[in-house]
Amino acid sequence: MNEKSEPTDKTHKVRKAQNSHKRFALAKQGLTGPRIGGMSLSINEELRRDLAVIKAQSRRAGNDDSYVVKFLNMCETHIVGPEGFNFQSKAKKNTGKEDDKRANELIEAHFLNWCKKGACDVTGQYSWQDIQTLFIRTVAEDGEILVRFIDGYPNQYGFAVQLLDSAHLDINYNRELKEGRRIRMGVELDEWGKPQAYHVLTHHPGDRVYFYGNTRYERVPASEMLLAFLPLRVGQCRGIPWAHASLLEMHHLYGYREAELTGARIAASKMVAYELDPEVEPDENADEPDFIEEVEPGMSLVVPPGYSIKELNFNRSGDNFADFMKEGKRGAASGLDVSYNALGNDAEGVSFSSLRQFVLEDRDSWKKRQRWMRQELCDRIKSKWLRMALLSGAIKGLNFSAFERLDTHKFQGRRWDWVDPLKDEKANTEALNNLTKSQYQIIRERGEDPETVMQELLDFEQRMAEVRKLRGPTQSKGNKDDDKETE
Repeated sequence: MNEKSEPTDKTHKVRKAQNSHKRFALAKQGLTGPRIGGMSLSINEELRRDLAVIKAQSRRAGNDDSYVVKFLNMCETHIVGPEGFNFQSKAKKNTGKEDDKRANELIEAHFLNWCKKGACDVTGQYSWQDIQTLFIRTVAEDGEILVRFIDGYPNQYGFAVQLLDSAHLDINYNRELKEGRRIRMGVELDEWGKPQAYHVLTHHPGDRVYFYGNTRYERVPASEMLLAFLPLRVGQCRGIPWAHASLLEMHHLYGYREAELTGARIAASKMVAYELDPEVEPDENADEPDFIEEVEPGMSLVVPPGYSIKELNFNRSGDNFADFMKEGKRGAASGLDVSYNALGNDAEGVSFSSLRQFVLEDRDSWKKRQRWMRQELCDRIKSKWLRMALLSGAIKGLNFSAFERLDTHKFQGRRWDWVDPLKDEKANTEALNNLTKSQYQIIRERGEDPETVMQELLDFEQRMAEVRKLRGPTQSKGNKDDDKETE
């Protein structure tokens, strides 16, 4: 029995050794080589430790790094667009089948009036389109923004919004409260992790007043304020700049480019050094020579006795500059989730089909961020505005009792045309003939509202019919006059 047990133990040990190799190679790295990472922390603990530094670097890059500035401008252009989100009211009648055209026209007209500069913002500086642009640029650069809803504001509709820097939420303000509630980085959460309130600094931490003992917090309920950010992990309560994965790469590119430019400028500037002539004995009683330290183009020099001039050559090849910059920008573009060609303004050697594939992927990414912004900002603002507009009686003929029925709408983000729109129109025609697309879908893909387009077509046909009716008698009279002259 003992003789048979030994092979069994050896076999067990061999199997155990074999199973020990069935591990993640990355996790095993810490046992056989340098450790790649330590114990995982919660997302909120990571943000508490690092968010302030990341935001500071993101703002610095947003001011000084041309590629980060390009990315922020791309966010404005492709997410918000030149005209902002297009609003359409979609209220139905009480039957729920037909559109309530009268109510929709009233709501759209009054919302457009509220969107004007000076009406929708408490400072009077921004229009609704400006708010959208500033919102998305701030979220892209800082990772988050505070939006406060002001009910009862003294304007026609009793509602306005206030944009606040996320720095008003103190990252170091953390407390444990009763009944499982807690404050994490200025955000008060319930036992489920749902935001209940925001503890906002009454003064910006960058103001001088903040440093003179006036640090005070105001508790604002979550129903009156929005902390908008695009979450990356479960349980996250603060946002992170969108360029966080590319900032280090951008920093290296910025430093390398600066070093290369400095080296090129030094190499282009001829420099000389004064050297003692070993064949001439120095005169101890002679005065200090008058060395010329700066020269101008075409200027000649007189070398002091006992010295000679040696030209300093700092020529640099710079052969790796273009390759290094291109590779760095590719990595940075991947972290920003945009194509390298768009970020780096580089279309060299790219075929039309390849460029089209990159553009399609970019546009899907922009649509994804449009969806987030529409749900996070536009839908909330419109619903809160309509509620206060109905309560204040600003929209004559509509009552607050119908709020649930009237609070149906759609915000349409911008869409893009191709370089060759004729091919797209032909493709749409083929799709219609093959019954793979509808007119509604084609209109929506262009960023338009099908109901609005059809109404405009009907109005156009009606006006053209009136023009033909008016031109008919005139043309008949003219033809009769021509016949008389001919006779």
